[in-house]
Amino acid sequence: MNAPSSEPLLDWGRSPSLDAFETLMWRMDRYPNLRSAVVGLVMLDRATEAERVRAAHEWGSRAVPRLRERLVEIPLGRPEWVIDAGFSLDAHLQFVDLPAPGSDRQLLDLAAAFAMEPFDRSRSPWAARMINGLSGGRSAYVLKLHHAMSDGIGIVQLLSFMFSRQRAPLLERRSMEMPDLPSPGPTDVASLLARQAQRELGKLPGRVRDGFDTVRRFIGGPKRSRLSELAAYAGSLRRALAPDMATPSPLLAERNNQWRFEVLDFELAPFKAAAKACSATLNDAFVAGLLGGFARYHRQMGVDVDEMPIGMPINIRKADAAGGGNHFAPGQLVGPLGEMSPRDRMSRIGEQVARQRNEPALAAPLAVMPLLASMPAEAVSKVMGPKMALNDLQCSNVPGIRDAVFIAGAQATHVYPFAPAPGVPAMITLVTHGSTCCIGMNLDGAAITESDRFVRCMRESFDEILAIEAK
Repeated sequence: MNAPSSEPLLDWGRSPSLDAFETLMWRMDRYPNLRSAVVGLVMLDRATEAERVRAAHEWGSRAVPRLRERLVEIPLGRPEWVIDAGFSLDAHLQFVDLPAPGSDRQLLDLAAAFAMEPFDRSRSPWAARMINGLSGGRSAYVLKLHHAMSDGIGIVQLLSFMFSRQRAPLLERRSMEMPDLPSPGPTDVASLLARQAQRELGKLPGRVRDGFDTVRRFIGGPKRSRLSELAAYAGSLRRALAPDMATPSPLLAERNNQWRFEVLDFELAPFKAAAKACSATLNDAFVAGLLGGFARYHRQMGVDVDEMPIGMPINIRKADAAGGGNHFAPGQLVGPLGEMSPRDRMSRIGEQVARQRNEPALAAPLAVMPLLASMPAEAVSKVMGPKMALNDLQCSNVPGIRDAVFIAGAQATHVYPFAPAPGVPAMITLVTHGSTCCIGMNLDGAAITESDRFVRCMRESFDEILAIEAK
């Protein structure tokens, strides 16, 4: 075996403090309608051995120091990450035997209850459950992280690093000794505040320079061009800060902020082929499939609605960005629910998404986050909660892992993502795992009262898309 390294093996979650948006999510987590737990449910083909699972997590928490860090609140600043000197793996990893009959429904209910448990804010904000006893000799792994740690793409990066590519024990696969523990730094508030202030001062020259460059480019251009550019940006800013929204559906108006998990899966290849046959992207087909399911559900429930408001994150992560963290801007769509073909629905969605991605002021809403993060959490929750609840659907599409991967000798057959539902009736996420599209649905039980019917409607909608023949 090689000598242990003191360097982290994965550059993931290296920012020393939360940014303004992450700070807001961290502080809003105290309110049930604004919880920010992100959950990955990994279905495994066999039972696992506790010792191997523990060894994998011990290795992973050393190789990725962020997993051994907790957050410290800083007065007049943002929370700082510090090494948790009292880190205990037992506080984050637990083993559960599912009682007979070990059904998938039992598993989903257990995962939803686990997701809603508040984080221990004195520890690193993640937790995992290894669950044995599923029917057919299977097991499952549930990983929960706070959204302040990372967005969906960053979490897939983390899982890809942590998974093994073979059934052999982890340390044999890695051919190296257990990484050294990360070195602790200062944890007192005064030192952390000074460190944060020093970093912000260090960024000031670059920000001033960027500001001057922007002004210089604007002043240096032709007058007509300058005015045209300013008018275009002003229009984009208006659309970004006050986007057009459909009227929320009366069928989905109730909320109890109790999460219910449902899943759906189908083969990736025919789904991609169907999207291509319609000159659409996989994301267009995904959103169109969701809207087709909502349209069916509304019709079966006797409610006539032509449109619904949709929130969807737009990825702004740069190709060279380090792992972890959050790199997305909020997008707003008007989802068509009227009678139309999947092809037409994809086209309508594709046009809207293309416009959003090309908006010059796409990330402008993030500029108000520092102001919101500086305000009392209770006051912000009273503003953000009702605003976010105006959407009937939040959806996200995250590229997954194409390789065959394993946890403690058990192969991951499906990976279902469950993102937080910020007061909305449904948060639905797609992750592609190997050759399978895995959809995780986080539903509000008061808004979607007949979840079995809802899932059937979604299945019928996606089957309709899968039936489209490739050109």
